[in-house]
Amino acid sequence: MPGHVEPLAAELPGRGRRWREPAVHTAQEAVDDLTDLLARNVGADEELSILGHSMGAYLGLGVAAALERRAGPRCQVLFASANLAPRLAAPLFAEDEAPASDEEVLRRAARFGALDARLLRDPHIAARAVSVLRADFAVCDSFVRTMARTVTESRVVVCRGREDVFGDEHTDQWQWNSTQPLSTRTFPGGHLYLESAGAEPLAATIAAALTEPAQSRT
Repeated sequence: MPGHVEPLAAELPGRGRRWREPAVHTAQEAVDDLTDLLARNVGADEELSILGHSMGAYLGLGVAAALERRAGPRCQVLFASANLAPRLAAPLFAEDEAPASDEEVLRRAARFGALDARLLRDPHIAARAVSVLRADFAVCDSFVRTMARTVTESRVVVCRGREDVFGDEHTDQWQWNSTQPLSTRTFPGGHLYLESAGAEPLAATIAAALTEPAQSRT
């Protein structure tokens, strides 16, 4: 990234350096946690932008809108990466169903190509993966049920892999979640294009988008 852009990795409870904390299971809990983190680390008069990948695209929308309700920093651009428009999403699991089996949780996650079958042969790693995925699926389903119609004043730039399961017909309606015109950037690869395309093309896209003037949608 350009020198004037300072990256900040926002981790949810139960992940990364926060792995000892209890995981959150609702979108509101996740949005509140991430919004508080940004408010503590970014000055009220500073600009920020959010890159959220997959589930993070939805949480990024929630955080951008939450920041607009506070007297603090505002999100300039939301880079919504690798997820379909919230209004098109449906919950993965019905609320009145019994909890899904571990096998079903892993099967649903496997369609995004995010699981390494070799690692899952270790029962401890598999159990940890299932625990994290259950929390993620719960957060996503909670978002779809309660926040899918969230609107932000931030400009939304959709980023996705050309071979992802989500195409233009799935992402164009991100437009309804922003008061500004939508733009889309595609990269080589699938759902995990961040790994296959490399960091440089995405960094260049982010840097270019940050210099574009804001517009009102008519």
